[in-house]
Parts: sequence; structure tokens; C-alpha cells
Amino acid sequence: MHYEGDDAIVAAIKALNLASTSEVLDIGSGFGGPARLLAAEAECHVVAMELQRDIHEMATSLTKRCRLDELVRHSHGDILHCDMSTIGAGPGSFDAVVSWLVFLHISDKHSLFSKCNEMLKVKQGKLFCDDFFMLNPFTSEQERSLKNDVYCADLPSREEYIQLLEDCGFHNVIFEDRTGPWTAYVNERLKAFVANRERFEGIHGESPYKHLLHFYTAIISLFNSGSLGGVRIAAEKKP
Repeated sequence: MHYEGDDAIVAAIKALNLASTSEVLDIGSGFGGPARLLAAEAECHVVAMELQRDIHEMATSLTKRCRLDELVRHSHGDILHCDMSTIGAGPGSFDAVVSWLVFLHISDKHSLFSKCNEMLKVKQGKLFCDDFFMLNPFTSEQERSLKNDVYCADLPSREEYIQLLEDCGFHNVIFEDRTGPWTAYVNERLKAFVANRERFEGIHGESPYKHLLHFYTAIISLFNSGSLGGVRIAAEKKP
């Protein structure tokens, strides 16, 4: 559910200097793969927050099967309206907030990044995320595809993104453009998916294959257009 596999998670561990004493909040944690890798590699404690209940429940089960439930705590909730006290956390609890290809789905980015800032410790709190941004203005057709196929809208430009983070209490923003590698990644993903069609349909059926084929093709069109950009953000909470 994110790009570049384990490499994207390892990049976060290095950028954030995560260790056994680190407390991490993973927003939009999906099936929990990144959270488990963070815990396994850095031995840090992770709160994995997922909005969709069925995915949250599967993630909880997988974490228990991996015997990582002492390091990874799963939380079902919405970061914009969550009660972190139910899992023993709250404002100023985390050394790091991380997320991979989730923030693009949240329209109210000012509230989102303000909430992220609120969750971080005052002195050493850091944000790390992979996200989309507007590299060049979108056509009306591209805007429809973003809304209907990718479920995102109003993506900020590079300048708007950095200003937004600063307005929400961050500084020392590192904006790493990943458009090139991600464009190559999504193109290779589609080739592998089509080549694996028979096996995929044998397990999941024709309808899920067609749904994913449409989605993968839409993403490629957006990246290849030169309008959609990919970014890896690292930022620090202002003291």
C-alpha cells in the first residue's frame, strides 16, 4: 500500500534516527506492514492508526501472528477526531509521526498537520511522510481522475506544501522530490501486474483484477503527464 517496499520504511528509520526508546505514530497504517518493520528493525514502539475497521482488525491479527504486539499497538480511528487517551497517548507523546501515501486522501491538510504537530514532543519531534503534490497545474480531466480514481483533491504545490507545514508549526522542512523513481515504479508495477493476470484472477477473480488495472493505469497516466509529483517529506517541530 506504499511505494518502494521496505526501502521507504528503512529511509524513515534512518532519517528519524529511530531506536528502542522511540515512540512513533503511524497514521493510516493499513495492514500494519510499515509499523511492524519499524518495530522489528528499530525496536521502537509504534501506535498504528487505521481508519477502516476491517483493515485495522486484520492488521491487529497479523501483528499478533508476528509476535510484535508488545511493540506495535493498533488503534482504530481518524487522526482528525481521535481520542488517543484510549491507548495511553496524547499531545506531546511521540518522537515521530510517519505516514506513507495517506495524507493525499485528507483534504483538510491544515487540521491534519496541526494535529501531527500536536502529537509530537516539543524538542525532538519529527514528521516523515511520503505523499503526492502538484508538480504542474492539472487539467480538468486529471482533476476528475484524482477525485474519482485516487480519492484525492486539492493537492498543494511544492511551495504551498512547505508553507503549509511552516504554518502548522514545523521547520527545517526537507522536500525530497521522488517523482522520477515513483513514475518508474508505477510503470513497472503495471507490467508485473498484467504479466501475473492469470494467477491473480485465479485467486481473487476477474472483477478485482479489472478494478486494480484501472487504478494502476490511472496512476501511470497522472505521473506520466508531468502534473502529478511524488515527495518524501521530513520536518521538525518548532521548539
